[in-house]
Amino acid sequence: MPETRFEGVDFSTFNVVEMNPDLEELGQGFKCVRNDFATYIKGRKIRLECKSLTSKCWVIEHENKIAGYITLMADKLTTDYPLLKDEGVGYNTFPAIKIGWLAADKRAKGAGRRLLEWALDYVTTNLVNRVGARFVTVDALYDADTGYDIAGYYARFGFKFVDPFEATPPTCNFRTMYFDIKMIVQELQALRHAQSN
Repeated sequence: MPETRFEGVDFSTFNVVEMNPDLEELGQGFKCVRNDFATYIKGRKIRLECKSLTSKCWVIEHENKIAGYITLMADKLTTDYPLLKDEGVGYNTFPAIKIGWLAADKRAKGAGRRLLEWALDYVTTNLVNRVGARFVTVDALYDADTGYDIAGYYARFGFKFVDPFEATPPTCNFRTMYFDIKMIVQELQALRHAQSN
């Protein structure tokens, strides 16, 4: 019996590297539960977005094959209520980093989790110290025709709905969710402080 791509591979510690949009056979053989996610990594759109600096893409590769990818871009989180009122901040709009696309080859177990954990770490350790961004956002896809709803996946990582009372199915094909990175930032600061003493 032939071995399937990525069989037995543990992606939990794999390096996440910036994607090279100039690769000729980008995403060849990539199979995702949703075909639009496979088409995106193989097509022109991802190349144009990266080259125009409207998003950045990172990948996990194994034997020169993409096991998963994630794109990040600047965003803003707008709510109907001030999320940070208890901190004395009365705004309803906040700077954020958005997960644009997150997809793993359906044969690459754990690649999606690794990419999401890497993204949260990257934002908290590299971006927050350079720009003001309190939240990570994602438009969690909801497909009423097929029943596909990725919101539960993000909720397991601590993401919350911007509108917790939004009807299901939503009026569009996604529900916006956010992750507050302040707690992670504070834990990292405490760890660094403890190590310096």
